[in-house]
Amino acid sequence: MESTNTDMEVVAQLRASRVAAVLESSKGNVASVLNASPDSYEAQVYVVKLLDVSPRLGKVAGRRLMEEIGIEPLLRVRELTDSQRLALIGVVENPR
Repeated sequence: MESTNTDMEVVAQLRASRVAAVLESSKGNVASVLNASPDSYEAQVYVVKLLDVSPRLGKVAGRRLMEEIGIEPLLRVRELTDSQRLALIGVVENPR
């Protein structure tokens, strides 16, 4: 029973962190989420979700950008290579 409670707490923390990351992205702070530690719960968010809610990109431009950079549709923030992360941050901070 105790491990079940612990598991539920971890899941609740994960959900709260994901919601916070998406909210931060929707405020235009995508770069701060992309720079999250790979060990953090925020790094579990799908990149596509962050770009979909970004006011600077949106759904279509975000997905085009992912395709240009070579990011798979279901890649999580923690799975980005350094070059992919830097390319995304460059575009997000300096929109075309």
